[in-house]
Amino acid sequence: MSENDKLLEILTLETLEERLFRSTYLFPERWPLYGGQVAAQALYAAGNTVPAGRDPHSIHCYFLRGGDPSIPVVFKVEVDFDGGSFSSRRVVAVQKGEVIFNASVSFHSKHDGPDAQMVDAKEIGDPDALYAWPSGRLHSVEMRADREPKGREHMPMNFLARVSTKLPDDRIVHAAALTYLTDAGTGLRDAMTPEIGFLASIDHVIWLHQLPDMNEWHLFNLLPRRTGGGRGLFNGAVFDRAGELIASFAQESLFRYKKPAP
Repeated sequence: MSENDKLLEILTLETLEERLFRSTYLFPERWPLYGGQVAAQALYAAGNTVPAGRDPHSIHCYFLRGGDPSIPVVFKVEVDFDGGSFSSRRVVAVQKGEVIFNASVSFHSKHDGPDAQMVDAKEIGDPDALYAWPSGRLHSVEMRADREPKGREHMPMNFLARVSTKLPDDRIVHAAALTYLTDAGTGLRDAMTPEIGFLASIDHVIWLHQLPDMNEWHLFNLLPRRTGGGRGLFNGAVFDRAGELIASFAQESLFRYKKPAP
């Protein structure tokens, strides 16, 4: 399998039985399992249990324990609701008998209604005119920003990203790929002082206004909101190249100061 095929392998789960899935692509890594990966896999699992014609419009995630990327994750999907146009699913991710993550995912069949956008993209330019940024822990992803990367710093608050492997014409796969990317950066860069020794996602929420084509470039705008009490919150917006708002998201993170040297 080539590097470009890894994301598709990550997103595609093995079906063990009805509403029970397992990850198959495993890799040793020095860090805990990437949160965006677990969230994307949970969305994929939930999306494979809903009636045809219903697309994800929101996912609410809670990261409970650090996962191990070298061990399979089992995803249990519960059916909370199947109505005339909405379906709701609960997903629990388990490793070594412990819950590491849970999510609530809602799906909706599209209906006619008002279509208006109240926010504009903070543009940074065309991909060809920008600097390539390392994708770090992310697989099969290209990133661009308006300044050159320096060392192992976090992604800028505004960046372009797309999936480099050709994704199938599957709406759930593209929605999962977007979910994977929403955890790529933090809007709390300015709060990352040298005294901070630990930063981890606590919860993560995504609202999909329309389904993306993740083989195309998308602009990610991150906006810090508040830090306090050992936590921080930022919002994010995802735009296509035409300036259409594709998705909104929010993430709360946990801060811990470094322990003083003995």
